[in-house]
Order: sequence, then structure tokens, then C-alpha cells
Amino acid sequence: MIALALLCLHTHSDASGNDPIFKGVKNVNLRNGMTVLIKENHSQPLVSVQVWVKVGSINENESTAGLSHFIEHLIFKGSRKYPGDAITRKVETRGGMINAATSKEFTEFYIDIQKEGFEESVRMLADAMSSALFPAEEIERERPVVIEEIVRSNDNPNSVLYDLYNSAVFQKTPYRHNVIGSEQVIRKVSRDNIVKYYSEHYVPENIIVSVAGDLNSDKALALIKDTFGKQAGPKPPQQPVLIEPSHGPNSQARTKDLEHAYWLGGFIGPDIASDDQFTADLASTILGGGRSSRLFRKLREEKRLVYYINASFWSQHGSGSFALMSVYDPKKEKDVVDGINAELNSLMNDGPTDEEVARAKVMAKSQWFFGMETFHDQASTLAYWNLMERPELADGYIAGLEKVTKEDIKDFFNKYYRPYGLNQAILIPKVKNAK
Repeated sequence: MIALALLCLHTHSDASGNDPIFKGVKNVNLRNGMTVLIKENHSQPLVSVQVWVKVGSINENESTAGLSHFIEHLIFKGSRKYPGDAITRKVETRGGMINAATSKEFTEFYIDIQKEGFEESVRMLADAMSSALFPAEEIERERPVVIEEIVRSNDNPNSVLYDLYNSAVFQKTPYRHNVIGSEQVIRKVSRDNIVKYYSEHYVPENIIVSVAGDLNSDKALALIKDTFGKQAGPKPPQQPVLIEPSHGPNSQARTKDLEHAYWLGGFIGPDIASDDQFTADLASTILGGGRSSRLFRKLREEKRLVYYINASFWSQHGSGSFALMSVYDPKKEKDVVDGINAELNSLMNDGPTDEEVARAKVMAKSQWFFGMETFHDQASTLAYWNLMERPELADGYIAGLEKVTKEDIKDFFNKYYRPYGLNQAILIPKVKNAK
């Protein structure tokens, strides 16, 4: 995994000779500022109805930490036209699936259902986005559920490591905020403050409606205009600054009751507006994407230094992050970190081979197409790239990958890694007393 610059009430078709998946997509900006994306496909009698709201942990502060996530839990607990658990019951009665997720930059809600349930799914989601009731008894019932999630997250080494790393690499921007939130905030936040946060952020200009599946696109657009299109609301709050100033390496370490050491390191990468993100995706695949990657072959297969290792690029609207993760025997930490730096320096100084670049492109393209198999995947892809203000990449991602050369990958590490080094987060096993 995801602000629009589209013409008011302008519908157009996006097509690409390289990627026909999104040929004929309707991309419409309604009068109230809401964006609508419609992909008609009659291959299966199913539809995915999704709402993406431009609000997440980057929009929070100390007093609201976790409200984006808390509202995700509460929004299907009753709305003006669908009180109680009516939405969930109606979806499940039709054999559908309803769920939601919160990230740093957005909150997503969706219903995947047979095509006969499409109209009511649109009406239910529209009502939840504009008229959620937030019953006091449901808030009190859900508080301990979310608090338990926070406790479990604090016990999960991967979650703790991820949060530590973000606090090391993002010194100024709100990407350092964790998504799940603060236990203190969730325990004490009032219903009035929950409703206030919802009213400020769940407004038309912050919402993308993305639907895909067995539907008539003209009728779907008319339905969405009649429901979501009638919603009104104030201008959303201004988005925070998301470009992280350059800085030297930072380290965060914490002891935890573990058998192995967990390490996550990386550096600030390109933002979503930069085509360097294609280079970053291929570079991460060459370094740590699968069993044929450099780090897997050198550190795990040849030197037996790690139990697990991978690399990835985290694309974000603002500064992205190029991240490498490893699990290893704590006694081998120096050799592991030295080995990772050696491979980074090798790519920076010599670049990859032609074979590595070709293999990385094949892997990246395969992952892309496997990620388009369902209507849910297609609706999500459309919503994500529109939310990120690069709607053209729903069709143009593969073409962007194809343009990357081995010199581009060499230049990438010289631009983003060489001047600043690695930020690191480490979970160190507690020393156990000998019996």
C-alpha cells in the first residue's frame, strides 16, 4: 500500500497500452469536492465498494493520538438511517464482507458483496460517512477493545520495532506518530471530542469513493451523486508538512523479552511526486526481495548470519523510507550490520548487474499484476493513487518501472543513502539470569 487535483464534474477515461486493467475508468470530481472512481467489469457477479478518507495518525497530536483508529472501530456501530449493528447484519446476510483499516495517511472502509447488494452498500457507507451516531454505550464498549489492541501491539516485536524506527528516521514530520494511538487518550477521550474529530475530517473534500465490479458505471455514478454527492461539510484542516528535513543517522534501542535480536534500519527516500520511487522499488527488490536477493544470498545462505532479512520501500505522500529488516543472534550484530552496509556500498559504488535489474523488474511486475486479481484490489489501487495525487500511476506504474536503469539505481543510493547513513532501531534480548 495510499488530496486530488481533478476537474470539477469532469469525467474522463484513463487507458494505457501497457496496462489495460483500468481502461475506461470513470474519474469524477463531484460539486461538493468528493472524488468518485468507477471500474466496470462483468467477469464475476461481485462488487467492491470502498471509501477512503484522508485522515490518519499524521493528522493527530498528543491529545488526539489514536482517534483515527478509534473512529474506524466506531463508525459501523450505528448511523442515522442504520442504527445499531444494522450495517454489519445487512452485509453479512447477503454473504458480503465488511471491514476497515487505518494507516498513517488514510482510513479505509469497504464492503465486498454480490452485485445485488451494491446499491444498499453505497447507501450504508454514505450514511456512515456523514451521519455516524457514536452511541455513548458503544464508545464505552469499544474502549477496552482498542486498549487491548494497544497492549498487544506493545508486546509484538515487529510493531515495537516499526514504531522505534519511525521515531528514529522521522524527527520532524508526523510520520513518527504510531497508528494505533495512545492508551491514555483512548481511556479518557469524550464523545464530544470524538464527534468533533469526525466532523472535521470526514468531509467531502477528504473522501474518495472507489467502486469496482459487476455494475453499470452510469447508474453507479448517479447513485453515488444521489447519496455521497448530497453531503456537505466544511473545508478539511490543512494537511501537515510531510517532507522530512535531511539529518544524520539516529539510533533507537530497547530491551525486550526475546530470543533473538530484531533490527530495522534505513534512510529517508523520495516522496510520492518523485519518479525515484520506481528506482526505490527495484533497488529494494535487488537488495532484499526474495531468496535471490543480495542480502538473502550473502547474509543468510553464504554467511549464515541472519534468520531473516528483507528490504522494502515505503511509499508515502511526503518523504518515503527505504527500510531493511533483519532477525539474528545478538552476538552477530556487528557482522550483520557491516554486511548490510557492505551491500549498500556495493550498489552505491558499482551499481547492480543487468541480470539483477531484469530479475527485479520481472518480480515487481508480477507482484503488481497479482495485486490486481480481485475487484477489491482494483478499487484499492485506484483509490490509493488518487489519494496520493498521482492518479496516472494506476495505469503508469509498470511503464515507470521499465524506464529504470542500473545507473539510476546506483545514483539512487548516492543521492539518498551516502550523505546521511542508516537510521537504526534495535530490539535487544534481555539478559536472563543464570540458574
